[in-house]
Amino acid sequence: MAQITKRGPHQWLVRIRRKGFPEQTKTFETFDEAQVWAATIESEIGRGIFVSRKEAERTTLAEALKRYLKEVTPQKKGWKREEQRINVWLESDL
Repeated sequence: MAQITKRGPHQWLVRIRRKGFPEQTKTFETFDEAQVWAATIESEIGRGIFVSRKEAERTTLAEALKRYLKEVTPQKKGWKREEQRINVWLESDL
């Protein structure tokens, strides 16, 4: 069951706790957005298709590029050129 609490004048905190699943929390600016998100997550948990998005939401583009550079690029035929291209992206202000 989702618990929605008022956090401030313009913030709503949603906390979803279900046995066997990690606790999910998120803050919204409107009560309606909070209700929609809570219903979506609870529905996914109920249908067994829930996948936690916390790590994906916290990962920056730079972190993703560095991980790709380390794990995927060395396995490619044109790895040297791709490595140079990714390093240029990492040095620029995206």
